[in-house]
Amino acid sequence: MLSDLERDALAELGNIGIGRASTALGRMLGGLVTLSVPSVEMVPPDTVAGLLDRALSPPLVGISERLGGLFAGCALLAFPQAGSLPLVRAALPPGVPADDVPELEDEVLAELGNVVLNSALALVANLLGEPVDTGLPAVLRGSAAEILRRCSGPVPTADSAAVLFHIDLRTSLPNGNANGDSSDEGGVVGGRVVLLLDAGSAGALKATLGRYIGRLVA
Repeated sequence: MLSDLERDALAELGNIGIGRASTALGRMLGGLVTLSVPSVEMVPPDTVAGLLDRALSPPLVGISERLGGLFAGCALLAFPQAGSLPLVRAALPPGVPADDVPELEDEVLAELGNVVLNSALALVANLLGEPVDTGLPAVLRGSAAEILRRCSGPVPTADSAAVLFHIDLRTSLPNGNANGDSSDEGGVVGGRVVLLLDAGSAGALKATLGRYIGRLVA
């Protein structure tokens, strides 16, 4: 597991990466988007489903990508399904008929997840001086356990780990907020970015964080 110093360093890196993702997502949605990363933790993989179900409101939507390089395993952006359609509507052109939105939902969600995960992870990996490779996004639905089983992550072992970034997605969107109304205050969608890391990658991440911290204090 992470030490306090490693956790703080990873949280700060996550904040920087999510800041870039917020900008990219705001351009895609055509409004102000703020993605906050208040905390981060490394936990055993078999505890992730319970943590997600307690933190979010099932059923959930997850966008997953296979990872290689520094973060070998699977990346997952998960949030309540109730918040997905308003985000999809905001990402589509105003002229798209409402009846067509459900048919386009998975395609738009895949792109939204791709923007968030790739923007954040690429910047974090670059700051750590390590490469990261990402695969094509896949949209998953169901309970946290169902989504995690289909996330194509590594088979959990005693030495594997999961990294959870706790996110609040705040929006002020021209086509309605994240809760689907027209309030100027915007909406909030709680979510998590989960990195399911294999045993070798979990150890490599800790070692890389140690070198990063050493450079900062040198």
